[in-house]
Amino acid sequence: MEIKLAFKLWFVSRFAYWRRVSQFESMEATSVIIIGAGVAGLAAAGELSAAGVDAIILEARERPGGRIYSVAGMEGRPIELGAEFVHGRKNVTWKLIRAAQLQTHEVPDRHWTAEPGGSIENKKFWEELSTVTDQIDPAQPDMDFESWLASTSAKDSAKWLAREYIEGFHAAPTDRMSIQALAKAEAAAERTEGTRQFHVSQGYSAIVKWLLTQMPRAQLINRSLVKKIEWNPGSVEIETQSAKTSRRFKASHVLVTVPLGVLKEKGPGGIRFEPRLIKTEEAIHALEMGEVVRLTLQFRSRFWPVQNFGFIHSADKWLPTWWSDERGPMLTGWSGGPRARTLAREKPGTILREAIRSLSIIFHIKPRSLRDLLVATYHHNWSNDPFARGAYSFTPAGMGHMPQQLSQPVAGTIFFAGEATDTNGAQGTVHGAIASGVRAAHQILKALPTPRGPRVRRVRSKLRYPQSGFPLARSSRASESLSAGTRTRTPSLT
Repeated sequence: MEIKLAFKLWFVSRFAYWRRVSQFESMEATSVIIIGAGVAGLAAAGELSAAGVDAIILEARERPGGRIYSVAGMEGRPIELGAEFVHGRKNVTWKLIRAAQLQTHEVPDRHWTAEPGGSIENKKFWEELSTVTDQIDPAQPDMDFESWLASTSAKDSAKWLAREYIEGFHAAPTDRMSIQALAKAEAAAERTEGTRQFHVSQGYSAIVKWLLTQMPRAQLINRSLVKKIEWNPGSVEIETQSAKTSRRFKASHVLVTVPLGVLKEKGPGGIRFEPRLIKTEEAIHALEMGEVVRLTLQFRSRFWPVQNFGFIHSADKWLPTWWSDERGPMLTGWSGGPRARTLAREKPGTILREAIRSLSIIFHIKPRSLRDLLVATYHHNWSNDPFARGAYSFTPAGMGHMPQQLSQPVAGTIFFAGEATDTNGAQGTVHGAIASGVRAAHQILKALPTPRGPRVRRVRSKLRYPQSGFPLARSSRASESLSAGTRTRTPSLT
């Protein structure tokens, strides 16, 4: 009887298993599964391919690139809807630019302040901001920026500038931002000529296209939304959903590179881990996703007095920062932090009206004249994007150790990469995301069982990161921007 009962239980369990599996297409197996085809995931795939390791990349969007999103504007000019600037001359992005033989143009480091009587160039822009940021003592206990600022001896005008910098550049509320995370980012920028900014002439997506050519052992599957990761040490099964069907994938390791905003999502749009990752969840909950609003307006002809003027800052309520583009008559408006959280909830038409109003005040031109010159508007709402759920991450006060905690492998099986995992002052940046993918790929290579025969080779990375053992020049904050009267290193969105 006991044998018959055991057999029945076994049969029922196997029948239930195969019934569940039959709901999906046949299980697909590989060595490593990478979730997310942003630059972190693509860089990791390139490293794994160079070592002879197969991988499958699951991307929820219909395209690779993540928060790098270039589209063709009028006359074929590239328009950036996400990351736009390469910041500094000493970060991993330049290795890709050189390898891909791309062209760049340096953006003028000129900053103007909009005044009622006309715009005035502020040639002491950085110095005024530094009177505040240089007062941060890296050895002091961490605290939120707003509380710390109240205790400083800086002038009121400099304090205002610094508040705008935190909200615009870091996309963070001043009463949440960690002063120690800020100090780390500023130190990294100083080491890498971080105030120098460049456009990729062919568009930032040209880097994505080049990365796709560097991963011959990886298969990219778009429109594959990961719903659940079931795991045991050394084994993962991943359930995905697409428009037409569900699929399951199996591997020994998985690398998760989706934005922090997606990791924080607990509803139907999130990823469920079974069993749960308690320490990882703690880090995900502790870190925050900043919000931005940006839009690019393309005109028939230039109406601003200086063709490539750099950046202009105003006291506008919603879109305080604008910059020019050497590639044509285009202006990009930018808002970050709490004001962007509010503006992002508005309809595109409302945002455009605010943009026209802002430019009208700054350049003393009637709104109707601006609309007559306007030929195209380009805007992507990253806050409402279900595969981003925000612009880029920032570290709240007291949480400085959480990016490191998020980057830690789980049982040598689950790995994490992306700009939110950066610990070197490049959080929220393109080059921070790229370097994190390289770091995670090398963590995976160390976790793979050896020997694995001729397929796996231990290789020296072409894209190496210094503090992870990969000697790359350390990064500054890439793609970030500031609002009125602040340093303008513009939004990353990796």
